[in-house]
Amino acid sequence: MTLHLGGIRLRLWLATALPAMLVIALLAIGVASQYGDRMAEALKDRGVASARQLGSAAEFMLFAGDHDGLRRLAEAAMRSDPQLRGVAIYDASGQIRASAGHVSASIPPLTADLQVQLDQQLVVAQPLYPIAMAVDDPYAPNTHTSPPGAAHTGRLTGHAVLEMSLQALAQQKRELLIWTLATATGGLLLAGVLATLIASVVTTQIGRINRVVEQVRRGQLDARVNVRGSGIMQPLAIGINSMIERIAVTQEQLQQQIAQATQELRAQKEAAEQAARTDALTGVASRRAFTEVAEAEMQRALRYRTELSLLMMDLDHFKGVNDTHGHVTGDAVLVSFAQTVLQQVRKVDLVARLGGEEFAVLLPNITAEQSMALAERIRLAFANSPFHVDGQPLHFSVSIGVAQFDPKELTLNGWLSRADAALYRAKARGRNCVELAPAVAE
Repeated sequence: MTLHLGGIRLRLWLATALPAMLVIALLAIGVASQYGDRMAEALKDRGVASARQLGSAAEFMLFAGDHDGLRRLAEAAMRSDPQLRGVAIYDASGQIRASAGHVSASIPPLTADLQVQLDQQLVVAQPLYPIAMAVDDPYAPNTHTSPPGAAHTGRLTGHAVLEMSLQALAQQKRELLIWTLATATGGLLLAGVLATLIASVVTTQIGRINRVVEQVRRGQLDARVNVRGSGIMQPLAIGINSMIERIAVTQEQLQQQIAQATQELRAQKEAAEQAARTDALTGVASRRAFTEVAEAEMQRALRYRTELSLLMMDLDHFKGVNDTHGHVTGDAVLVSFAQTVLQQVRKVDLVARLGGEEFAVLLPNITAEQSMALAERIRLAFANSPFHVDGQPLHFSVSIGVAQFDPKELTLNGWLSRADAALYRAKARGRNCVELAPAVAE
């Protein structure tokens, strides 16, 4: 399984960068909003302080009806603060007594309380009250000068109105916004760079681990992850190496078990084949093995034009042996006969038990005369080998049919039939004799 590192890198980048970017954006918005409100409040406080200062200076002039002094006071206030757009001083009846600059018509209502209006411009309307002055008469009542903006119980004498431009405030807000955007952009870029670095490092480590996993998938169980170079993925690298080691051990054990099972199956197969090709009682070849070898020898004789003979043998009166002495004795007689035949034939000859008491011998590279002589030796050897049962010697005989392979004979069954026919002629002659089968008729 191959991992798509590009997709993993993107998801890691998003998981790392997005929260940081969101926090930075929220902080930037919060800072801009908070400091914007503070700058507006600071401008209001400044306007109120300027209005109180102007009111304190204008109260006596207004009371004395000094219009020129009020005008000079308004002009001086305009010159002292470049943000002022206009200054006006009103008497108690709301009539303007002095002004400088431009004061818009939409000023707040002139009431007994301080009025602050922040809309398109900042307008402050400061009520004016007479200030009690201290006297030198020690017998006079004790009075105190009220601080600006304090509650007054005296008669209202007028209002000082200031109108301030918001351009400086707007400029400060723009500068704050630019600074906030620049800071946020820098933070976002830094977060993006750090997220890219983290994603690159992690995906590089994952890629190394993935390559090792892919090698293991292809069967390279000696592959290991470099633990020291795995960084934060070190626990995963250690776990994967441990898993690979367990897989290697398990596979080695499995291979050993497979090899052992294969060897056992091969041995069982060979034993089964050997059992199928060998007669379990006598130890000579089975009918199946005889058929395979005989067909192969027929093909060889046809190809190289060599001699090939066949002996068909059947123990005489064998049924009587089983009936009289039992099957155990009969089996012992069959084993004894097989051993007698094996002692008489060559190593290249094949002795087989075809079934019951019937045996056959395949004789490559031997003539009919030689086959007849061998058959006679087998007959005499078996007849002269007494078999003892309960201490009493028993004599057995065998009838043999000999058939020479004829190239005109194309099947094994035909050849066996001729040998079998010769065997029955030997039994018909009185048993315990050898009979040669005639050649195949033209």
